[in-house]
Amino acid sequence: MLQRLKQFKERHPFTSLMLMAIAVRIIVVICVPGFGSNRELQHPTLFVAFLDLVKGKLGIGETQAMMLLSRSLYAVVSLFTVSMIYRIADLSSNKQNAWLMGLFPALCCVMPSFGVIENASAFLGLPLVLYGCNVVLRQEVLRHANLTENVHRTSFLIAGLVLGFGVCVWYESVFILFTLLVILCIRHNFKGVSLTLLGAVISIAFAGLLLFAFSINPLNYITL
Repeated sequence: MLQRLKQFKERHPFTSLMLMAIAVRIIVVICVPGFGSNRELQHPTLFVAFLDLVKGKLGIGETQAMMLLSRSLYAVVSLFTVSMIYRIADLSSNKQNAWLMGLFPALCCVMPSFGVIENASAFLGLPLVLYGCNVVLRQEVLRHANLTENVHRTSFLIAGLVLGFGVCVWYESVFILFTLLVILCIRHNFKGVSLTLLGAVISIAFAGLLLFAFSINPLNYITL
């Protein structure tokens, strides 16, 4: 039995990792009521305030069914985070190291961004940031494999859009966006820098207009 599991893991590392992550999250969603709860440590976050406003306008209350749905949604988001960690590690290293890198977040349900939530904005923003980084890294791998300089160039724009929304949800991740742009500059991919930055600006501008429509001032939620 153990030998078969080992062979399955070696043949399908990503599938085996995600199956473990899914099993852990099913148990946690059913047995841990605090999973997916929002326990901000010092100050409310902009994204949570926006969600509360939308729920208030729709008349959605905190029923048991809604809490179960909330925990399930958080579990799905954390699964996406595990997937992105594996894929980024696979692009930068190999499948064995990627499996080991993804193992900890797959099994962990006690730290921010993977389990019991200490910061809902970071939890929801991290998958967006990781997805944007994964897209950029994949295109850089293709570009330096000498396939063609124009391989999926619009993917940098898509990555920028996603990264921009990630910054809007989790504003501290602007430093990750800035670091990514610097790395692209160092690698002399100036077109990638321009498209990624353009996408991020478009996302942030759209989010700003949306907040303006709901009369929410984002500056009230920035605490250094």
